[in-house]
Amino acid sequence: MFATKSTAAVSKVTTVPAPIGGLNVRDSLAAMAETDAIILRNFWPQPYGVSVRHGYQEWSTGLGFPVYTLGTWSSVTGAQKLFGWAGDSMYDCSARAPVGTALLTGLVNSTWQLAGFTNAAGGHLLAVNGVDDGICYNETGINRLVLGDGVAAYTWKGLDPKKAIQLTVHQHRVWAVELNTAIGWYLPPDAIYGEFKPFDFGPLFWRGGYLSFLATWTMDDGNGAEDHLVAVSSTGLAAVYAGIDPEAETTWSLVGVYNVGAPVKGRRAYAKVAGDLYILSQQGIVSMAGLLVSTKVNQQVAAFKSDKIQYLMSDLIGKYSDLAGWQLSYVPKINMLLCNVPTGVPGANLQLAANQITEAWTQFSGMDATTWNTFGDQPFFGDYNGVVHVAWEGSMDGVLLDGTSGNSIFAEAQQAYSYLNALGQQKQVGLYRPNFIVSKSVRFNSLVMYDFAIFEGIPPDGLPVPESASVWGTGIWGEAIWHGGSFPQRAWHSAVGVGVAVSTAIGLRANSDALWVSTDFSYIIGGIL
Repeated sequence: MFATKSTAAVSKVTTVPAPIGGLNVRDSLAAMAETDAIILRNFWPQPYGVSVRHGYQEWSTGLGFPVYTLGTWSSVTGAQKLFGWAGDSMYDCSARAPVGTALLTGLVNSTWQLAGFTNAAGGHLLAVNGVDDGICYNETGINRLVLGDGVAAYTWKGLDPKKAIQLTVHQHRVWAVELNTAIGWYLPPDAIYGEFKPFDFGPLFWRGGYLSFLATWTMDDGNGAEDHLVAVSSTGLAAVYAGIDPEAETTWSLVGVYNVGAPVKGRRAYAKVAGDLYILSQQGIVSMAGLLVSTKVNQQVAAFKSDKIQYLMSDLIGKYSDLAGWQLSYVPKINMLLCNVPTGVPGANLQLAANQITEAWTQFSGMDATTWNTFGDQPFFGDYNGVVHVAWEGSMDGVLLDGTSGNSIFAEAQQAYSYLNALGQQKQVGLYRPNFIVSKSVRFNSLVMYDFAIFEGIPPDGLPVPESASVWGTGIWGEAIWHGGSFPQRAWHSAVGVGVAVSTAIGLRANSDALWVSTDFSYIIGGIL
């Protein structure tokens, strides 16, 4: 007979980086990278750690109805304005203050599609909604776009502005989508009014459906970057055209027709990110550069930018696809791709967000946004209560106009499982230490979990640690809390249980900067049983 030699338990210490890989609902729990997350809410993944997201503050109040559109105008001299549409009115929301008298009233709805355009006359913000006369804002003020001879200022010929539902600018031309048709209309170069001419995309939409939106996609085919026009149907086909003049048969050409999946409800299911065009569809977030299979693409790009969270996104789209409020936005200042998800439950709208540097995803809650836009490079959103908020501002949610009040931010995460450098062997974690960099100490609840259990709802350990900064010369050395930037917060916690794979779950409530960098583990390795 053979005797099995017993193996003494071995004590070890190791460090696992924080879940900088972001949310992962694609891979097996057993094979997921240890720097990914099974749950990640209100944490923002960055290359050096995951931080509690920033908060939001009131910017414009008193709009009276849900804010369904935000628009920004920029002049050639750098002046900027922010506009909000709520109820039957349009407001100037440029100043941080209660809004004044509405700029326009008597509008049929507050869901408008916008396009910025600059020509020799200056900068213009164009807006249409498929039922009202259009709007053009420039340095002369508000001008209504109406059906006319195309000669008189702000008159459109050929296309009634009341039937225009979406706008884009391509190769110096304003293009408009006619409601409930497959026809796009275009103006002469550098014009904001005049005679529109039609272009029928319908013969390319072999699945049928209407033209949902037009957008531009910049592609480098080796001869320099060129803007292509992309026409997306309601049934999920994207027709891509190259060229400048739709009437020039020798240069205006069809690049291809691609299956991108039916876009979500509304006309805000796309975003221009650098030279690429992202489309939010039933298939997820599709990259046009990734779909192109010809030799015109010089670099391989993943076709689905939402691949790592595709099951979550598919579930949300399946539940809420018929609701208005879906929107894809890009915030260059933060390198953030933001997908707004309406839920139909007051206070429960959420966002899926990706760091475009690392392509790591997370989920935001607590921002009940109906629409997004950027103003002065900062993200803004409107809500159901007639308030416009500046987002990614400060460390608390819901701060009032006067800077008072506000709520701390609840963030929670469960990191992917780690084998702690010992595949297949039992482990018993005795102590673990989440390592934070904070501007003020935070309280949190945490626990160590074993063998692929998923824990929902880690409650925070009460409120954030109250601020009690001391004046130099009066504090007790080693006890007083001092201002002066960030500092590490590191404390060992006891763990219970035993298993082969280990995961850390954390729930915290913060009203200051907090960055989770890593977690240290002190553990004992046993045998394979």
